[in-house]
This record gives sequence, C-alpha cells and structure tokens, in this order.
Amino acid sequence: MSLRTKLILLSLMPFLLVAVAISWIAIHQAKTLGQNEVETFRNSLIESKEMALKDSVDLAFDAIGHVYNDPKLDEAQAKSQVKAILTKLRYGSDGYFFAYDSQGRNLVHPVQPELIGQDLLHLKDQNGDYVIEALIAEAKSGGGFHQYLWKKPSTDEVVPKLSYAAWLDKWGWMIGTGLYIEDVSQEVAHMQAAISANIETTFFSLIMIVMVTVAVIVVITLAVNLHEHKIADRSLKELAHKTVMFQEDEKKYLARELHDGINQLLVSSQCHLELLAHQLDNETLRGHLNKSRQSLTTAINEVRHISHKLRPSALDDIGIEAALNTLLQDFRSHSGMEVEALFDTEPGKLKSEVATTLYRVAQESLTNIEKHANASKISVVLQQMGNLLQLMIRDDGVGFHTQQLMTNSGIGLRNMRERVEFIGGEFELVSEPGFGTEITVLLNLDGLVYGQPRESVVGG
Repeated sequence: MSLRTKLILLSLMPFLLVAVAISWIAIHQAKTLGQNEVETFRNSLIESKEMALKDSVDLAFDAIGHVYNDPKLDEAQAKSQVKAILTKLRYGSDGYFFAYDSQGRNLVHPVQPELIGQDLLHLKDQNGDYVIEALIAEAKSGGGFHQYLWKKPSTDEVVPKLSYAAWLDKWGWMIGTGLYIEDVSQEVAHMQAAISANIETTFFSLIMIVMVTVAVIVVITLAVNLHEHKIADRSLKELAHKTVMFQEDEKKYLARELHDGINQLLVSSQCHLELLAHQLDNETLRGHLNKSRQSLTTAINEVRHISHKLRPSALDDIGIEAALNTLLQDFRSHSGMEVEALFDTEPGKLKSEVATTLYRVAQESLTNIEKHANASKISVVLQQMGNLLQLMIRDDGVGFHTQQLMTNSGIGLRNMRERVEFIGGEFELVSEPGFGTEITVLLNLDGLVYGQPRESVVGG
C-alpha cells in the first residue's frame, strides 16, 4: 500500500466512522420522532372523533329525554316514541343511531332495518371481535368507545368504525352511534409517507455531505501529498545536484593535483634522466636509461589523459568553447567520425556549474553516440541568441524510440535532463529509428554569466 493511500485512509477513516455514527443516530432519532409524531397525530384525530361521537350521543339523549323521563307516558308507548326519534335522527352522510337491549337484540337500526329484532350479541366482525357484546359492556360501564369493522352504507365497503355507546338504566338499553375512521388511516398514511420522504431526503443529504466532504478530504490530502512530494523531489534534486557539483569539485581538485603535482614531478624526473643520459658512456646503462625515459613519457601522457578526463583545465581556465574543442578533437581522433562544430557566442564566462553542465551533456552525448548510434557524422552547435544560449548535438545514426528508452534504461538521458532543468534550462531529445538523434539544451543567460570577457575559440 502506497504512502498516499495510507494518508488518505488515515484522513478518511475517523471521519467516516464519526459520519456513519452521527448519520445512524440522526436517522434513528428521526424515525423515532416520526413514529411518535404519527402516533400523536393519530391519537389527536381519534380523540376528536371520540369527542364528536360523545357529543352526538348526548344530543340523542337530549332528544329522547322528554319522552324517556315523562312519567305520564306508558312504557311501551314511550319506547315506541324513542325508537321513532332515534330512527329519524341522522347527521352527516353516514351518521345514524342504533339501540340494543341487554340481551343483544337490535331495537333500532335505520340503515339496516333487517337487523331489527335479531339477537346480535355474538355478532363478530372480520377480525373476530364481538361487536355488540363489547358495546353493551362499554355502555354498562358508564359509556365508552369501541373500534371494529363495519359495512359503510355509502360505499358498501367494510371499513374501520369507531362507536360510542351509553346506557339507559330504566329500560336496560344501549344507545350508540359511530363514525367511519378510514379517513384517519388515510391521513396517518399520508403523514407517514411525508415523514418517510423527509427521512429519505435527510439520508440522501447526509450521504451527499459525506461524499462532498470525502472528496474535499481526498483532494486536500492529494494536494498536500503532491506538495510534499514536490518539496521532497526538489530536495532530492538539490541534494543530487550538490553531490554532482561536489564530485565535480573533487574531480577538479584531482585533475589539478595530477596535472600540476604528479605530472610535474614526472616531467622533472624525465629531465634529470636526459641529463644523466648525456654523461653515460656505457651503452648498456644508456639503453636501460632510455627505456626508463620512455616509461616516464608514457606515464606523463597517461596522467595528462586521466587529468583531462576528470575535468579539462580549459573548462575552468579558458571556458566552455575551448573545453568542447578539446573534447571534439579527442572524439574525432579515437572514433574516426566526421565532426562539425559551430561556436557563436559573445564574450563572457559562464558560471562553473552551468559550464560544467553543458560540458557533461556534450560528453555524455558523444559517449552514447560512439556506443549506440553507429553514426558517420556528428555536428555540435553552441550559439548565443540574445539572452539565450543553445547547445545542439546531432548525429546521423540509427536513432531510437525516445519514450521506450527514457522509460526503460535511459539513466544517462534522465541525468542529463535533470542537470539541465535544475539550473533552469530546457532539455529536448528528438529521435526516430533510421533518422538519427538530436539533443538540444536551451539556457537563459540572465544571471548565468560572470567574470571577464574571454576569447572565442572555434573548433572545426
């Protein structure tokens, strides 16, 4: 698992855990509150229905009171008049009153007159509820409510019904009425649907908030990671550049020591041997002395070659053009390739790290051409265009696929690019199989030139 992935997970996991916990609590509380609200709403509707039913029964009792309490009327005659009054009393579209005796025999039922006279004490609704028995029990207890299923006259549908029943003590009658409450169920269902929709909206809102927050965290984490990566990459490049420049300083020091120290000692020894050779008459000793002089000459040339390979003195003493001339002459002598060079710059000496970078790019390019290009001709152009300095190295070799080489094994090419880019330059590599290769370095000279003007050396 990459460091970037770990950082993202470390940033997201606590937030996701807290978000899930808060969301679950919020949804659970919303559902609980919704259920309580629905129950409260249903109870308030039922209470309003119950109040209306009780008021209706009280009105019915008021309507029959003058007959029920008239001592002058015969009981049979009074009961007959009460039944007639209850039969005629109606309210709303489906409101009516009914009456039963204590044995459950129907006395009044204006909507279903066929029930009058029937013993309905053990009548059950579709849920198995003993409707009349329950209403009689509620009435005897001082009046009460009961819910059951009953056929609605206006639609002939069996729907929930709420009834209130009261008791006539003198006659032992139960007087009651009822309201169909399927509208209560519908209103409750509508409210439940609205609450569910609100909960879903809240849930999706929380999901969107979490998703947006996660996206923001991921973006911020990636941005921070990218920023830190750039800083680390920059620091590594600076360290690599300082290491390279330190190596260049060491090479410069070693080259100076070899050239000015050991090489001078070897030259001095050769001079003394030459003086000694003129004073020897013994041919045998003179032969050995000549061999020693030849060995010293070979050592002197080898030390000079090593010193030049480490770092050409011309690069520090005269400048980049002289160093490139020497490099191209050596390349021509041992490679046998045709070399064209064009140097067109203005007086002035480049900073050491810039001159070193250009020289190393040229050196690495020539090495690659000799090893891989199979070329017959190369051209090197160093020209100044205002504040821009361009180094171009072109060959007519076999070429290659640049993307594949840079991806797989182009360490030298990547090093050249990084060295050029670190000093603020641009590095471009163009190559195709069969069409050779061209490397271009472009530098802005602002701030990159210092020192006294120098002579321009053009190699050919």
